[in-house]
Amino acid sequence: MTTREERGLTILLTALVALGAVSTSLYIPSMPALVAEFETEAALVHRSFTIFMVGFASTQLVYGPLSDRFGRRPVLVGGMLLYIAASLACALSNSIETFLLARLAQGIGAAAGPVIGRAVVRDSFARQDAARAFAFIGTALSLAPALGPLIGGFLQVWFGWQSAFVFLVGYGGLMLWLALARLTETVPERDPMATSPLRLVQNYGALLRHRQYIGHLAPGVFGFGGLFAYVSTSPFLFVDRLGLSPDIFGTLTIFTVSGYASGSYIAGRMQGRVPDHTVIRLGIVALGLGAMLMTMLSLELTVPRVIGPMMLFVFGFGLVMPASTARALHPFPRTAGSASAMMGFLQISVGAAGSLVLSVVYDGSAFTLGLAMTGLAAMGAAGYLLLAAGGNTPEPEEA
Repeated sequence: MTTREERGLTILLTALVALGAVSTSLYIPSMPALVAEFETEAALVHRSFTIFMVGFASTQLVYGPLSDRFGRRPVLVGGMLLYIAASLACALSNSIETFLLARLAQGIGAAAGPVIGRAVVRDSFARQDAARAFAFIGTALSLAPALGPLIGGFLQVWFGWQSAFVFLVGYGGLMLWLALARLTETVPERDPMATSPLRLVQNYGALLRHRQYIGHLAPGVFGFGGLFAYVSTSPFLFVDRLGLSPDIFGTLTIFTVSGYASGSYIAGRMQGRVPDHTVIRLGIVALGLGAMLMTMLSLELTVPRVIGPMMLFVFGFGLVMPASTARALHPFPRTAGSASAMMGFLQISVGAAGSLVLSVVYDGSAFTLGLAMTGLAAMGAAGYLLLAAGGNTPEPEEA
């Protein structure tokens, strides 16, 4: 594969991995408007975020083995077709019940993007090259939570909430076309038994028992939970409590996303020069400091008191993800789809659980958000230090 082909592939995979982030961030500025549109409670609209995550997380466990058995391309095409149909259903919803059902289906379809994207990186690159690819993906992926609320805010002001989901129909269509036109099959050897119930239990059981896999995933998984806790709470803090307009709220994401992009960029520059475990530990420290600052500064609700700590938190998240993802997936060349699926499932499950809890205990301040982020950062640090920090060499690859 030439350098130009590698760059083109990495850009396509970035767009696929970003599918979930785009699908959640684009409609965030419209969440208060949805409460009025459907004449419902804010908690139900808040749970549309969680319901999307339930479908997005659980279905990844299906897409991974399917792609190991049938190949990456056909599974991705099927997921994109479902995503496009569900996005259109969201735009046409006339009740909160219909909207929630459509969001569930949208999450199920969107799950194909990141599962296949990460698996193709594992198929196509050696470990250090994969870490660099994940660092680039992380840097570029930071544009999704920045541009999502920014574009969504203007769409809400100019055209109303339905326009966000019409936009997602177009995004899904573009991904489908690019997958058909540009993505070649990368699975090294199809496993005809990958979807058998016994093999599923064996593969996922082996992953959950793999200390290096779980340990390297821990800081990213729990950091992801803190990120999505913020994403699902921020519109109610900034729009409802502080009275910001949706388009102004959308522009604020530029600050937090710059933190994430900086962390991912620096992680990529460190690759091959600084040991992976050092980069991961630096990221864990930044995650913890950002979360504690959010809690300590929450007595008064202002934009800087929320944005500042969050920038530090996502900077740490950006540092952690490239090396930890590459090290977690490296030992599994033949079951990269399943390993990628379990990673996504754990990330989104923690994120969905965090946003669900916050939808119940949210008190109109950033205090509960800060507490949740602090607890999640502590669990990520503990998982890494207990399971993975003792060695720099991954465990032996699967036979």
